[in-house]
Amino acid sequence: MVQQQLVSTTKQRLECLICNYRVDPNDESAFSTFPCNVRAFMHETFKVWRCPDCKTIHCLDIVDLDHYYAKYPIAQATLTWPFRVFYRKLRKQLTKYGFSKTHSILDYGCGANGLFVQYLRQQGFTNCHGYDPYGTKDGFGDPATLQKGAFDYILLQDVIEHVKDPNALLDKLNNLLAPGGYILISTPNASNLNLNRPDINDICNAVHVPYHLHIYTRESIELFGRRQGWEFIDSLRPNHDTLWPTLNARVSNEYQRILGRPVDVFHEPINSRKVLTSSRFIFFVFYAIFGYWLNFYSGMSIIFRKSIYSNSRLPYGVAGELS
Repeated sequence: MVQQQLVSTTKQRLECLICNYRVDPNDESAFSTFPCNVRAFMHETFKVWRCPDCKTIHCLDIVDLDHYYAKYPIAQATLTWPFRVFYRKLRKQLTKYGFSKTHSILDYGCGANGLFVQYLRQQGFTNCHGYDPYGTKDGFGDPATLQKGAFDYILLQDVIEHVKDPNALLDKLNNLLAPGGYILISTPNASNLNLNRPDINDICNAVHVPYHLHIYTRESIELFGRRQGWEFIDSLRPNHDTLWPTLNARVSNEYQRILGRPVDVFHEPINSRKVLTSSRFIFFVFYAIFGYWLNFYSGMSIIFRKSIYSNSRLPYGVAGELS
């Protein structure tokens, strides 16, 4: 049973930053309630709403995010074998678009540990860098890292949904991206999220209140790219969804369900005993084998290429770009 929200908020996100639609805060039917899926805050719930025009999803409640990031579980993550499998897939995806050991790459929003940067360096990639605004100044939070650009490749993995102003962030990254360079944006896909099902981990993880401020459709992400003057190259399957048995999104969510639903479990030692003794073990085995083909498609990865000739961008206020 979902408990009532315990956090007091005085400010709310009532306007869609894509199309400027304004939701009526008194219309309860416009909102859905989701629990926080981080262990330290699972007793708290938050409201979200979907823009009826562009389908972007917004977290209604404005909170002190520093308070919530202080206990964010990804800070405890280590480069375990599942992450190595995921990152090998990501490296191969980038290699398809020319990525090699001679290129420079920036993983923006890499987390306090910079796991993908660690992985690349272990694979012999020497010109790879990571930056995270929540990292420490003597680690991946050092702004001087950004001065090492321009970068041939930039990764923005599960970051754009965390920021207040996506256009400002992409402006910044456009200035860090070399002409002809590639940028890969991975993020939840609002089009495939059923806000009436907060009980499904795949949906709850993608909504991820209160950390995800805005969740976009593919059309919105492509709009952001056009505003920067980038060329759309391809839409890729997220790297955490693989054909390896037990390493797909559906089995991950079943594992999370067995262990009580917090996302923290993905950054802790694997609890095989809990899985083997669970009444849902048969579901875990089924998804371990067939989960790749039963995906909810709640995430997407879009790759763009910057023009080698121009840094020109479209103005933000171009109405009807999504139509």
